[in-house]
Amino acid sequence: MTGSARYIVPIVEGLGEMEAAPALLRRILHERSDHYDVNVLPPKNANGKGRLVRRFEDFLRYAASEDGCAAILVLLDADDDCPVELGTELASRASSINVHVPTVIVCAKREYESWFLASDENFQGEAEEYSGAKQWLNRRFADGLTYKETKDQVRFSATMDMDAAYETSRSFRRLCNAVDELVQFVDAGEVVTTPGGKTPSTGDGGDREIGVAKDIGDDRSTIERAEH
Repeated sequence: MTGSARYIVPIVEGLGEMEAAPALLRRILHERSDHYDVNVLPPKNANGKGRLVRRFEDFLRYAASEDGCAAILVLLDADDDCPVELGTELASRASSINVHVPTVIVCAKREYESWFLASDENFQGEAEEYSGAKQWLNRRFADGLTYKETKDQVRFSATMDMDAAYETSRSFRRLCNAVDELVQFVDAGEVVTTPGGKTPSTGDGGDREIGVAKDIGDDRSTIERAEH
């Protein structure tokens, strides 16, 4: 990528991800993918998964309105939902509007903190099948301290073993691949949405799934009301 600065704008569901998501995305861009010519803007906080899903289109338009926005990454916890089904449903909704930038949906299976378990050699079991990641993290703290999303999520994101998480967590692999997709789409000037449909070749003999966005107008007043 060359020319003026271009940015990924994340959309997240809560305060914990406001610092954690950019920190993790930058690590993926720089350490895993060697992309130093794209950066990450502060996320749009939906203040809850329910609100993000309910007003999804508003948040997409709001993110796309940021100066320098070249791509959007939506990150949310699947909780008890199937991450594939939830991601596909949201991608279909994103494909029905035109925000003029590529958009990817990533659903952490169970929750964001499940990726920390997947990266920790002390955790025994399937991290994405384990209910209670925050409680497990609490037991790793000494002197009665507990895990605090707004303080500890960014710290764990900055130090987690991404290679270990990539090997053991399917949804973390999806996050890493989604970041690569965004850079690929921006470089190619393609406005696409994933998951869903077909992408250009990934270079390793395989194709990824995408969907193409359609035209719709932009309502600035609706965008601004969505975050407040």
